[in-house]
This record gives sequence, structure tokens and C-alpha cells, in this order.
Amino acid sequence: MSDSFLTATREIAWNVPAWFIYCMYLSFIISVGIFLKGVYSKYQFVTHKKDFKELYRGQFNWIDVFKVLFLQGKVPRVKSVGLFHGAIYYGFIILVIATTLVMIHMDFKIEIFKGLVYIVISFMADMAGLFILIAILFAFYRRYIKKPDYLKSSKPNQELLMYVFLILVVKTGFWLEGIRILGTNMPMDEMYWSPIGYFCAYVFNMFNLEMGQWKLIHQVIWIVHMFLTMGFIASLGYSKFIHILMAALNSFLTPQKLGAILEPMNFENENAETFGLAKFNETTMKNRLDLLSCVECGRCTQKCPANLAGKKLDPKLIITKLRDAALKLKHAGVDDCEIWGELPLYEFNELDACTTCGACMEECPVQIEHVKLIMELKRYKVLTLAEVHPDAANTINNIKVNSNPWGIGESERFRWADGQNIPVADPNVEVEYLYYVGCAGSYDTDAQKVTKTFCELLKKADVSFAVLGESEKCCGDVVRRVGDEYSFYELALANIEIFKSYKFKKIVVTCPHGLHTIGKEYKKIDKEFNFEVVHHTELLSDLIKLGKLTPNNPINEEITYHDPCYLGRHHGGYEPVREVLNAIPGLKLREMPRSKDTSLCCGMGGGNMWYELPEGEDLCKNRMKDIASMDAQRLSTACFYCWTNFNSKKGDCDQTKELPIEDVALIVARSVF
Repeated sequence: MSDSFLTATREIAWNVPAWFIYCMYLSFIISVGIFLKGVYSKYQFVTHKKDFKELYRGQFNWIDVFKVLFLQGKVPRVKSVGLFHGAIYYGFIILVIATTLVMIHMDFKIEIFKGLVYIVISFMADMAGLFILIAILFAFYRRYIKKPDYLKSSKPNQELLMYVFLILVVKTGFWLEGIRILGTNMPMDEMYWSPIGYFCAYVFNMFNLEMGQWKLIHQVIWIVHMFLTMGFIASLGYSKFIHILMAALNSFLTPQKLGAILEPMNFENENAETFGLAKFNETTMKNRLDLLSCVECGRCTQKCPANLAGKKLDPKLIITKLRDAALKLKHAGVDDCEIWGELPLYEFNELDACTTCGACMEECPVQIEHVKLIMELKRYKVLTLAEVHPDAANTINNIKVNSNPWGIGESERFRWADGQNIPVADPNVEVEYLYYVGCAGSYDTDAQKVTKTFCELLKKADVSFAVLGESEKCCGDVVRRVGDEYSFYELALANIEIFKSYKFKKIVVTCPHGLHTIGKEYKKIDKEFNFEVVHHTELLSDLIKLGKLTPNNPINEEITYHDPCYLGRHHGGYEPVREVLNAIPGLKLREMPRSKDTSLCCGMGGGNMWYELPEGEDLCKNRMKDIASMDAQRLSTACFYCWTNFNSKKGDCDQTKELPIEDVALIVARSVF
């Protein structure tokens, strides 16, 4: 066997006339040209009336490009899909490499297919082809037999054709290998390094045809295989398989954790006829890349809490409806696509159901930013069409008049501190932390407990801090997520001026929505606003590590923790809170199956805390089922929205009716004091 390993080889282009080879290269040039034409049409779609400067957003994401090209990006998050997608993807790469090496061996007279190198290439190519066939059958089963709703395709016949293309390319390749082995008297060693080809040869040998007949069949199949391959290459520019390139490009242009950071609007444009997204030509280049990158895998829909609760929102359709309408009109020679024409592409409740939780973006394997597109559509709905949910309109008015969603007088904002000896910011005195309490922490009686307790913890740790007191205003998160960008713009400018009037090193917040809005979005409005903003769980973690806070009192409980969307997915704040909880003696943290970046939204974001939609059921219901299944003694979270929602809905589930719910700061305080 060792000698055969050293001398193993095969005849390149066996039974293939020279003119076949010339036809192949001519066909290759033509197919590449057709492919490039398809790529160019997509380039025109993305760049139409746009400036390339749009694509640069401060950084390029090389890490995710590497993950997409070599590790399949986010595809393996669903293990079965990752396994079979990997079989097709890596199998395809192996076959391309093997074919390229054949060309080099044949045209440049470099003997590659000899000895151990040939054995490895031949075996890997056989296995790659086999795994591709198995994986395509799995994909066919999922899409055309099992047919889950989230996998519904806008072009099912095109997808089926591409599957058939791949199957025929691989199968004809195996048939050619089998006839070649048969034509060279079936050397036994081929069984080891060309097992699939040898099996085909074994089957073909049963037909008892003359070798001349097999050679003719071989040449016919070779021509068919060649045209199938070239057709497949040409079709890449027009089919979903272009996502191999689009996913890498979209990842490259999508900085991490920026998917929900909204760009400010230009309200000083006197020529603006509308505000928000009204036509396709008003989309950004990144929006358009998102539209073309979508492979309709439905993962966004699978993870969308609104869709899971039976609301009208389907994140996949948000993307595909605009894409298909724009492409249809483009092919018809129409320059633009009206989103809100006589037959609007979207319903108001469809957009209002979005909680901006980011689960769709976190799951998307091609880095589509659904939330940004939805928010641009909501801006148009509110600012141009004046279509606002009545309850949301009332909330906006409360914020504009009294700077809080409840409409409570501004004079009441600092009442929570009565008798607490809380330091108030002084323009002439510098502190390390400016504590932005926020609306809930100032007005909601339950949230006030967290505010007071956190202040006590800061005092215990001897942290230099101050609050804004009566000069504090709403951060504007609610009005922005509802779609009233103008009111948000006014609030943000006012708050920025307030912050700039004091001396401090960092801002600390107890609300993840304030963390996102103040920490990531204000700097888009004023580039000089470069203060670092941290969440209270991050600061508590640091104080415990530094020994300034020491949790001594045991808390002998099993608790579960809910990851808030704006602290987790939008900020990446998963570990600090767990470090805090794990530092408490006696406490055992039980993780929910849907935790960290797969955490299920409570349903309050995107303005949904302030209005209810008639379709489906309450979004919190599904999350309460998760919580109930943990059979924990206590639920902890780090967001006032989540805490409020869980407290109001826990009575709907028998297992959670008596479940205590606490902010992380309250649990820490029980162990520290």
C-alpha cells in the first residue's frame, strides 16, 4: 500500500479532446462576463444617486469578515443548519480548489496530481461532493417538505433551480470520475482515495457496455457537466448564492453594536418635502446592501418577540417587500419606488409592533440592520403622515410639557431624594460620576428604590458623584423610538447643554435605554459630546473588583436573570452583571436557555411600554413562560422597563404569581449592608 501511495496518480483530461478544453475556457469567459454583469446591476442598485462616503461609518469590521468567510459567521448559531450549510460551503470551496489545481496541472505542466498530494485532493473532493449532496437534500427537506412559515421564499422556483444545478454539477462530476476509473481498468487503489468515483465505476461495470460506448457517454456527460458548471457560475450574479460575497461585504461595512444607533435627521433642509423614508431613493447605501443581502432564511422572524406573540411585524418581510418592489420597478425602467403610495408596502401596526430589541439583527447571518430601516419608516409615519398611536401621542405630549412620560410636574422630579442627603451637581465642583437618574428612577415608586439604593452603594464605596436634581430632563428615548425625531432632537440638544455645564469624568445611568441614547446617540448630534456613559451594573462590578464594595452577607437563593435588550444586545453588557451576582456568597445564578444575546425581549422597548396593539398577545407572556420554567426563587434584571413589565404580568402565570423581582443593585445592597 505504501508504494501505491507514492506512485498514485491519474490522467488529467482523460478522453477529453483538445477542442473540448478550448470550448470550456471560452464558456468560462462568457459565464464570468454574465456573472459580472449581474454583479454590476447590483452595484448600480446600491449606488444609484448615492455617495460612496455613506458606506464608511467610522470603522470597518474585519473580524466579522473573517468569521463570515472562514467560520460561516452566525450560521452555526442554529447547529443543524450550520452543519449542513457548512457541508455545502466548505464542500464548494474544496471542489473549486480541486478544479483549480487540475487546471494548473494541465495548463502549466506542474505535476500536482501525484503521490500523497493526489490522494488527499481526490479523497477530499469525493467527500466534499458527497456532503454537498446530503446537505442539499436536507435543505430541500426544510424548504419544500417541512416548509415552516419563516422559510417562505419570494422566489421558491429560483431556489429550487439552484439546488438542482448544484446536484447535477456534483452528480455529473461523480459520473465522469466513475467512467474514468472504469476506463482505466478500475485499479483497486482508487477505492481508497476515490471511494464515490469507484462506487460509480462498480455500478457502471454492471451494464456490460463496450469501452467505446463508455467513452462516448463520458464525452457527452463532460459537455453537460461543463455547461452546467458554467451556467452555475453565470447564475451566481442573479441568485441567492451571491450572498457568499454580499454577506462578507455587508459584514465589512457593519461595525459591531451600531445596528440600533440612529442617525440624526437634517431639519434645516428647506427643500425637504418629507421627513423619514418615503421613497426607495431616500434609502442609504447600507439599506440597499441589506436588501440585496437577504437570503430569506427567516432567522430574524424566528427570533422576533413581536412575531412570536402574533403581532403583524415580520422582520424578513420588512426587508423583502421593499427589495422586491424596488427591483420590480427598476426592471420596468421606473426610477423610484413609492413606499407609501396608493398601496403602501407597510401597515402602521406592523411598524409600531417593533420593540427595537435587536434580536433580528443579532441573529441575521448577513448583518442586516432591520431596526434602522423600521425606524426610518416610523419617522415618516409620524413626522410626515402625522400617524401616531393615540396613547403614544399622549406620552410624547407629556414629555414635551413636563419632561417625563407620565406627565407629572417637573417640580416632582427630585422629590425621591427628600431626606436622603444626595449630592446635587455644582458647575464649580468636579465629581467623578454624574448620575443621570432618568424618568423612571425619578418618578416611579418602585424604580425610586433602585435609585436610592444605588446612591447608598456609591456612598458606601466612597465614590465622588452627584445628580442633576431638578435640572434633569427626559433623555428622549421614548419619543425617538416612537418616531418623533424632531421632539427628540430638541430634548437631546437641551440635555447636551445641561451636561456640558457641569464638571465630571463619566456619566452613570440605571436605565439601559438612557445608556444607549445618551451614551451612543447624543454624540451623533453633537460631536463634542464625548462623555463615557456606563451602566450601574458595570460600575458595581468595578467597585466590587476594587474592594470598595464587599458583599459579605450570604444570600442563599437560586435566582435567574433577564438580560435587557439595550444593556445586552445593544451594549454588550453581559458579563459585568454576572460578575456582580456571582460575587455574592450563597447566591446561585440559573441561566435561562434564552439568555445573553438570545434573550427574549420583555416587550416594552420601541415605545411599546406606552401603547398596546390589538393583534396577538402580550409580548411578556412568552418571557414569563421562560422565567416560570426556571423554578427560581427570585428574578433579577437591570432595566426599569423590564422590571415594571414583569411585575405587572407575573400574576398571569401560576408559577410566577409570588415571584420576587429585584434590580441587581437591590440584591447587592442586601449582601453589602
